[in-house]
Parts: sequence; structure tokens; C-alpha cells
Amino acid sequence: MMKLVIRSLCIGLLFWLTPVAAKIYTAPILAEAHQLLETNPEQARIIAERFLSQRRLSAPKGSSSVHINDETDRAIRTPMNTIDALQIQAQALSLLNAPRAALQAIKEAELIAKNNSLTYTYLESKLIRSQILWQQTRNTPLSQALLDEIAKDLTTMPPSADLSGDLYFRLALLNAELQSAQNNAAQAIAFYKQAQNYLANDNTPANTIQYHLSFGQHYLDHKQYDQALTELLAAYWRSVSEDNSGLLAKANFQLAKLFFQRQVLDKSIEHASQAAEFYGRFNYNQNLADILNLMAEIYFKQGRYNLALVHYFNVLDQEKDQQDLSKVIQLRLDISKTYLNLYNYTLSDQYLKQAKRLVSYTQIKPLQARTLLLEAELLLTQDLTHDAITNIQSALTIAQHIERNDIKMEGEKLLSLAYELSEEFKLSLQAQRRYEQLFDSKQARQNEINEDVFRQQKEIIEKTLHYQGLEQQLKDGQKEFRKMQKVAFALFCLLILISAISFRRGRLNNRLNRNFDKLRHDFYTHPRSGLRNLRLLTARLPSSLQQSSAHFEQWHLGELINEPLSDRLRFALIDVPFLRHVYLHHGYQEGLALEKEFGEYLKQHIQKPSRLYHFSDAAFLYIEPNSNPNKDPQQLADMIQSIIDNFSLERTLDRRIRTGITEYPFLPRAYTAINDRELIDILLMATHFARQISKSEPGSHWVHLSAIESAPAASFATDNIRLACQQAINQGLVKVQTSSDDDINWSDDHESVRNMASND
Repeated sequence: MMKLVIRSLCIGLLFWLTPVAAKIYTAPILAEAHQLLETNPEQARIIAERFLSQRRLSAPKGSSSVHINDETDRAIRTPMNTIDALQIQAQALSLLNAPRAALQAIKEAELIAKNNSLTYTYLESKLIRSQILWQQTRNTPLSQALLDEIAKDLTTMPPSADLSGDLYFRLALLNAELQSAQNNAAQAIAFYKQAQNYLANDNTPANTIQYHLSFGQHYLDHKQYDQALTELLAAYWRSVSEDNSGLLAKANFQLAKLFFQRQVLDKSIEHASQAAEFYGRFNYNQNLADILNLMAEIYFKQGRYNLALVHYFNVLDQEKDQQDLSKVIQLRLDISKTYLNLYNYTLSDQYLKQAKRLVSYTQIKPLQARTLLLEAELLLTQDLTHDAITNIQSALTIAQHIERNDIKMEGEKLLSLAYELSEEFKLSLQAQRRYEQLFDSKQARQNEINEDVFRQQKEIIEKTLHYQGLEQQLKDGQKEFRKMQKVAFALFCLLILISAISFRRGRLNNRLNRNFDKLRHDFYTHPRSGLRNLRLLTARLPSSLQQSSAHFEQWHLGELINEPLSDRLRFALIDVPFLRHVYLHHGYQEGLALEKEFGEYLKQHIQKPSRLYHFSDAAFLYIEPNSNPNKDPQQLADMIQSIIDNFSLERTLDRRIRTGITEYPFLPRAYTAINDRELIDILLMATHFARQISKSEPGSHWVHLSAIESAPAASFATDNIRLACQQAINQGLVKVQTSSDDDINWSDDHESVRNMASND
């Protein structure tokens, strides 16, 4: 006892001296795996094993850098990361009921930590090993010996060791759980006080919630329900405020068990349902199975046997991962008991036989007694009272040996009924009296608990009376608070005023921006057709052609590896005669409607990256990428003609068009010789030629002008591009293709060219 007190004092002193910090994983994938431990341990195990198998272990860089991980090289893992991965793997295997593999993994982590002089990590791994031993084997002496070794080693560590405070907390909490399991309530509370001292230094939310959950479980195990309610409610509301769903589910489960033991079944089912909803979203079924089993017991207590049966079968569906044979047997006994209450004796007997077969392989006395009692109940339904009495007496013998009053109460009550059915009323009365004595004893213990609760309520009242003396101080503080509240209200009003001004200025700015966008849209849009107009073409075409010319020149000089074919363009100037005559033939309103409809129609049929501009009243400029310079211009002309032909079929319109076609760059060997204005002049001249052809021949016509490969730029070095183009045609430097089969006389008379310009 003295040794325990000295160890407790040493650890408590170190709590106050040691600066604490929560553990931080330097590898993000390991941090993710650690978060999955409570909800999906199988996935956490896979991540940790993949981390260990896909990376090679690097040599340590020195004692000063053991906690540093270079995440830039994802092919290696440091000793620190290796230990973290092994710890996660061990904890996951423990949760998956693989204790041998878990112990093997954590021992490997201890060995690596010891070889690399990682003192803290070595002690942390030992603590995890003791926790696994305790959870899986309930081997108290072995677990306690490991904890004593860790406590001794911790006293030799310097007080400023990084992360040691968290280790002190976990050590104190595990010590408390071990002492609580051995019914050493005083020692357990002493260790819980040490853990609370840690929380006073560093109130980490997760550790605080874990502390309240563990302390509440201690009180619940020792039937101190009011103290358990205080701790578990603290854990519940802290989990809600921190939005920690995993710990909130644990708190709900513990509260459900507490309310179940206090027979507050409606609150118990409420908390159990919330916990089941959380665990039902994950593949880890152990916690879910325990919760569903508790819900089934609640429904059984309420007499809702069908609902209880549904939940018992849900637990049965998840039994594949269950390695606790006592739970497997108890589940079948519960199902058998439920069927018995539903008067389905056949199925009740079937599950009872399964339980009996499993019980025969074990030495679990309570389950043997419960199996005998349940079999006796079934025998009573078959009027086999003698066999039933034999089973009940055997069960009572076992209960007497293991000192289980609850089983003895159930057995005496059933024995009284059996003797009554066999008309042995004296023996029935004796059994009934023994039952009442056990019930009175149980009630006396309950009264003792209620007496302790009364004493606690007395202390609460005394503290309340003491707090009344502080009421005046509270009133003074409230006055100061009201003053600050007025100042805050004034500042709030000022903030509202500034916000209103800013909001108004923002709305005004947005309105101005919308007006500007509308004006910009109207400025660059044709007012009647709604298409992009000549202004936008004039603004964008020069820079676009200049950029395209620069790309071609870079390719020609060898600065670009590939020829920029996507920068080749084909231009078509389309003259639509019916737009000139629609206003004369149909009137202004009809003309406006028809031209607007025509513009919307063209928008739908011109697909990007092709573009269309409303050049003038009856002329449209069409531009498309020309990655194939040998493309037949007839295809382009036919495409345009088909678009015109399909417009407004219900109207009778002159659907002839005149189209001038050319490419950019116009001169294959001199990309920058022809600028945007000169290119448009060439298009106008080609369209004029098409118009001249249409005067002599019916239908739509097109003219395609293209310079030959060797056409020199000097031939076009003049101020009159139309005259230069006319001369180049006569010299054979510009190739002319038309839709007409007849030859055209291209005169080089300067006056005719000038007349042609005036006619356009």
C-alpha cells in the first residue's frame, strides 16, 4: 500500500512539472489511420500495413532529429514513423480480436524504439502493450507489472521531455481502470485525481472526454449511479460542443447502460438508438453488436418481444467477428427466452439446445445456471415438473457456489412456481420466502445507495447556501457588464451604419458594373440582328491577325517546333440580298422582326470556334479555323447556302447569296504583308466578283481568291490593295476559283477597278 501511495505521489508531482502536448503524426496517412481506429479498425490496419510494406526504413539522422520526418521522399519511412505505424497496427489488431498479432506488432515497435534511443516512444509502446494485455486477457498482475515499470522509467525522464504529459495521463487512466476492475475503489479514485491534474494543465478536448467516460464507467460498475450520471453527462455535452462523433457515440452507449440499470427505459432506448445510428455507418461491428444487444434487452424489459427478437437477430447476423464465447451463449439464451415469452416453444427449445451444446465446452458457471433455469421453464410448459425441479436445484447449487444473488432470486421464484404446479405447497411457500429474503436484501442495498444519494444532495444544498453569499458580488459584476454592454451596443450600431454604407456602395458599384456591361454589349452588338458587329471586328481582328502572323513567323524561323496549323483562318464575306429588300417589301416592323429572327438563327447554327460578324446591312463576315489549306471552298459555300436555305421555310425569300472567300495568311511566304484592312478589301473585291457573276447567271455564286505558294510580297506593296490584287490576278500570282463554269475577263484597267470600288 505504501509503495502504491509513493508511486502515485511521484506521478502526481510530474503532472504539475511537465509541459504536455498531444501527439502529432508527421505522416498524414498515419494520422488518418489513427482516426479510423474507433470506427473502422480493419481499414486502419490496412493503411498501417501498406505504409510499412511500401516504404523502406531509413537510417536515423541523429538524436536531435528523431521526431522529424521528411515527407518529401515518400519511398522511405523514419524509425519514428515506423513505430507509429506499428502502434496503430497493434491497436487495430487488438480491436479486431487478434491479440497475438497485436502483441507481436507492439513488441516490434518497442524493439525499434529501444534500438534508436526513442525513450518516450519506447514507454508509449509499453503502455499500449499493457493496455492490449488488459483488454484481451484481463491479466491484472502482468498488466500491473508493466505499468509499474513504465511509472518507474517515467520518474527518470527530464520534466521537459516532449509529449510526456500525455503519457502520464494515459498511465494514470489505465491504472485507475485496473484498480476499478479489482474493486479497489479508493486507489482507482486516487489515479483518477492524478489524471484530473493533467487535465488542469492541458485541457485537451479528447482527453477530457475520455477521462469523464472512464470515470463514469467506474461509477457505473460500482452502482454509484448519480456520480456516474454526472461524469457521463459531462462527457456527452463536451462531445457535442467539440463535434466529436466517435466519443459522443461512446457517451450515448454508457448513458444507455446507466438508464437501463436504473430502469429508465425510455431514456435508455433514446441514447442507445443514437449510438447505434453512428456505429451503423461503419464496417466495425463489435460496438454495434453490443448496442443492438442492449436495445434488445430494453425491448424485452418493456415486453415488446417482437422488437427484441429483431434486434437479437441483428446481433446474430454480426456474430462472425465475435470471439467471446460467453456472449455467443448468452445471445442464444436471450433468443430462447424471447421465443418462450412469445409462446413459440419449438424455436425456444432449438436455441436452448444450441446454448447447451456451447456451454458444455466451457466452465462458465453463471451461464450453466441460466441454461438450467431456462430449460426448467420449458419443462414446466410441458408439465415435466419433476425434471424442472431437478434443473432448478442444480442451478441454485451453482448460484450458491459463485454467490450470484440475481440467479438465486430467479431460481427461487421459479422453484416456488414448480412446487406449486406439483401441488407441493409447503415447499413452494419455503421457496417463496427465500425469494422474498433475497429481494429484501437487494432492496436494502438499494436503500443504502439512496441514502448515499441523499447525503450527496445534502452537500449540494449546503454548497448552494454558501454560494448565496456571493450574490452581491455577482450583482456588482452584472452592473459592470451592463456598462460594457452599452458600449458594445454603441459600437454595434456604428458597425451596422458602416455596414449599411458599405452595402449601399457595393450595390451602387454592382449596378454601375451591370450598366457598363450592358453598354459594352450594346456597343459591340448589331442593334437589329443581335450578332457581333463591325466595331468588335475592328477592335479584335488586328491583334488576332498580328498574333497569328507572329506564330507563323516564329515557326518559319525555327523558333517553334510544330507549325501552328490552328492559327490558319478562312474568311468568307457573305452578301445576303434579301436583307436589303425586306424592309421595302414587308415594311419596317416586319423587317426588324425578320432580321432579329435571322440573327438568332445564325447564332444557333454557327458552332465555335467559328465566328460570325454582322459586317454591314446585308453582309456578314464568317471566320473559321483552316487547318487544311487544300480544303475545297465549294464545301464552305455549300454549308453557308444550306444554312440560308433552311431559314424560315414558311416565308418566300430570295435565298441567293454572293460569297467572297480567302485565307489568312494570304501570302504563304510573307505572313505579315497583308494586314486586316487589306484582307477585308480583298474579301470585298471577291464578293463583288461573285455579285457580277450573279448578274449574268442565276442562283448563288462564290469567288475564292488565294495567292500561289511563290507569290512575292513586293507585288502587294502598294497603297491600293485592290489594284495590286487585280494585277496579281492578271499575272497569275493569285489563283481564282468561282462557282461559275464560264471564264471571267479580269481587266487590269485602273479605272475599272476604281469604278468597281465605287459600285460597292
